Amino acid sequence: MSETATASVRSASVIAYQPALDGVRALAVAAVLCFHGEIAGFGGGYLGVSVFFTLSGFLITSLLAAEVEKNGSIGLGAFYARRARRLLPASILLVVLVMLASVVTNWFDGVADLRAHIIGSLLQIANWVFLAGGGSYQELLQQSAGAASPLEHYWSLAIEEQFYWLWPIAFVGIWKLGASTRGRLWILGGITAAFVVAAPVTAAVWGSDAAYWASPARAGEILLGAFLALAIAGRSLSPRLWMLAPGALVVLGVCIVVFPSAGGPAYAGWLPAIGVVSCALLLGLQADSPVRSALSVAPLVWLGKVSYGVYLFHWPIFVVLNDERVGIDGPLLFALRIVVTLAVAQLSFAFFEQPIRRASSVGIRPTMVSAAAATGAVIIAAVVVIPGASSDYWSTNDEIAEAAALDGDDTPLLVVSTTAPSTTVAAPSTTAVPDSTEPSDEGAVTTSSTTTSSTTTSTIPPIPELARPVRMIVAGDSTGEAYGNGVVAWAAASPDVAQAELNVERGCGFLRGGDYRIEDEWFEVRSECSDWLESDLIDRVAEAQPDVVLMVTTSWDVLDHRWDDGFAPEFDSIDMRERLFAEFSAATDAVLGAGAGSVVWLKAPIPNPLWFSRGTAQEQPARHAILHEVMAEIAAERPGDVYVVDLIEYFDEAGLTEDVDTRPDGVHVTPEAGQAIAENFLGEQMVRAALDLF
Repeated sequence: MSETATASVRSASVIAYQPALDGVRALAVAAVLCFHGEIAGFGGGYLGVSVFFTLSGFLITSLLAAEVEKNGSIGLGAFYARRARRLLPASILLVVLVMLASVVTNWFDGVADLRAHIIGSLLQIANWVFLAGGGSYQELLQQSAGAASPLEHYWSLAIEEQFYWLWPIAFVGIWKLGASTRGRLWILGGITAAFVVAAPVTAAVWGSDAAYWASPARAGEILLGAFLALAIAGRSLSPRLWMLAPGALVVLGVCIVVFPSAGGPAYAGWLPAIGVVSCALLLGLQADSPVRSALSVAPLVWLGKVSYGVYLFHWPIFVVLNDERVGIDGPLLFALRIVVTLAVAQLSFAFFEQPIRRASSVGIRPTMVSAAAATGAVIIAAVVVIPGASSDYWSTNDEIAEAAALDGDDTPLLVVSTTAPSTTVAAPSTTAVPDSTEPSDEGAVTTSSTTTSSTTTSTIPPIPELARPVRMIVAGDSTGEAYGNGVVAWAAASPDVAQAELNVERGCGFLRGGDYRIEDEWFEVRSECSDWLESDLIDRVAEAQPDVVLMVTTSWDVLDHRWDDGFAPEFDSIDMRERLFAEFSAATDAVLGAGAGSVVWLKAPIPNPLWFSRGTAQEQPARHAILHEVMAEIAAERPGDVYVVDLIEYFDEAGLTEDVDTRPDGVHVTPEAGQAIAENFLGEQMVRAALDLF
């Protein structure tokens, strides 16, 4: 992936260029492109990265072995300078382009951790950053974030770069410790075996994400290539070895087709087995054969030469060029992405990467100083211009939250009067949510013509004069947090009408315990979810005595679940409906029992990850419809206490369902949109629920 010079070992000191290895690189990057393009039959296309790893280990070790054999030592400074000239220019360029795009466009507004991703990519530790803070799809979904990071693919580059930093030093040590080639092979073989075993152990102890992202779990694939390079260095190889190549290609092809896109052997620590197959392919290509000739054709060689740029640039191009922006999908969209990727990669290769790489007159020290200076400058720029992850884009600030805070006033809600009640409700508006929000007139609650709920009647009674603000709590996951922040901002701007606060737990629905399934893998429901639902929320309701609690659930309760008995009911089965009804009812009754005046269940807009749709459970309307039916049943059994508000219909009629500015990641509304939604619709619905005025 990151080494375009390909070679085979011809003697102890000479490495000759072998075009077929560029062909291998071309096939590997093509598999990755098809995987990210969601092309049928390429569910395991990510195995192309494993092939890259093994090939990199093979090539770098071949070069090191030839150098130490010829010169008696390795020039570490020169090695690192070559790596810096080869890898860093395009890598830094892409990061800078992403930063510029994030400043002048809304393309990456849904990526809450973009600053951390940039810094991790520049420091060559992106895999650890993603593993710790949301790199896996599981973690992305746990935050209900549909937006894909444009730097998500830097995890594999980081692993290779970490290898490049450490391996030359380790290789020198192996060379000195081993008195002979056999001794060195024994040492390297032991190290390789240890890291091969580390992969399944990592999966068993630290989980599937660590097995895929952690450097020690993936080092075995690279070291297998290194071991092969040292094993064949200076040896005469049998021409019959060519027969390994076609068999290895077939095995790799089958694995790419049958491996699932998530879960499976790749996440259980079995990727070193792919490294063994890749080694068989590389060994087979050391002998002349029809396979070697086929992999040496000009188009494959060209793609192999520019494969670093192709891999580097393809992912942000795929993220930006989506069906929403370009107006096409399917094969046409994939073709457009490929054409743009190849064009950008070739331009970068010819006019940026190669001129810098060939600047051999630049000394080691100037190269390394320039690399460090450029990296540091971009990191400083990222800290200055890119928001930190501590404040997701849908969050509001502490000042607004303080202005909307609940007080302990126990005055009855309504003014007792012998005259006809006045109303604070403004005339219905026929406009959609405005682009920007201005505070409404103090004491007024504005509504729109799309004001609807499952309990709304054709004649809507006016809202009487309030003796005090309506106390509101919004409970739910991060989506509830986004809508709730809008309610809080609206309440802060309308202090005579409402007071509001959040009580949320990201990554949690209202189904407690057991496991949930994301694609093909099961994950345990976090204990924090039960703690929040059974203690934190209930304790706060008992303390604050809110007039209304808004309950929001989106992604988490539409996933497949299983519980202690291992039974995983079909989501549309009677068993699952009964479980949903029981859990939602328990949550409702607990909130009411703790002192809430009423409960509102929100029919929240269905997650629509515009830029990175995978067709997952959270995106399926039929699953959400079941949740909404359960909510309606609960409300029907508790008239006057429980209501269902239909925000989906409001979104549809206001033209917000697929509006990118409203939900940059297709899931969370922005603070501006959230406040406008509360001003024009949701705030009044909560007031009406508190007063039983539907």
